[in-house]
Amino acid sequence: MRRKKKPPEGSNKERWMISYGDFLTTLLSFFIVMFAISKVNNVRLKELAVSIQQAFGANKFITVSTSRPNIASTPSLVVAHVAPSQFKVSKSNKTLIKEEKYEAIVFSNIEKQIKSFAFGNSAYKSSFIIYKSTRGLIISLKGSSFFRSGSARILKKYYPLLKYIALELLNVKNNVTIEGYTDSTPIHTIRYPNNWMLSTARAVSVLGFFIKSVNFPPERLSASGYGKYKPVASNKTAAGRALNRRVNIVVLSTFLNNELPRS
Repeated sequence: MRRKKKPPEGSNKERWMISYGDFLTTLLSFFIVMFAISKVNNVRLKELAVSIQQAFGANKFITVSTSRPNIASTPSLVVAHVAPSQFKVSKSNKTLIKEEKYEAIVFSNIEKQIKSFAFGNSAYKSSFIIYKSTRGLIISLKGSSFFRSGSARILKKYYPLLKYIALELLNVKNNVTIEGYTDSTPIHTIRYPNNWMLSTARAVSVLGFFIKSVNFPPERLSASGYGKYKPVASNKTAAGRALNRRVNIVVLSTFLNNELPRS
């Protein structure tokens, strides 16, 4: 009797049985994943959304739904809405705008008063310029007018003008920083071996005059020197060098984070 031959390994029937088993395993895994997605922990999700809101300072950042997601539907794009940050949290925008306008008026009045005082004296009128900048109000004293060459001692004929400026600034709440500058011409003296020290000494001289003449509060003042490193004109001409030799009295704006360091 002839024996029936066994089908060779790897026949179509065996391969079909293996593929069917893989298909069932894959299908089971798919339903497990779908079931896991449908069981979202809404409490945890809400906590996550709140944390994101607090971190970014947003009023409406993400919307959390407590209903089960519809797997068949295509998720829609959620555009985050972040609330614009306020300039200062402690005050309303209306108050800030009002105070900023008031400061601008104060600066304009100071400028008018100082120019009016200097109008009757030609030496005073040409010895300084005054202008507004992003930092505040700047009164720029010409170094060639207020000081002799290589010296940080203020000439006495300019005492009345400096005292008037100090009195005007004494009546406002803004802090004041005084900055010295020179041209690029080297200086080598026993007292001032370089331009940096000369520029700083001139700024300190004006600061000291403010305190001595009108009892200006020292805590509202600061002084610094920049030497030749912040020119406003070319040092190749005499006119340019004259502009670079200056001492700036800067009335700092209270709205631009230019306050002096706090104790």
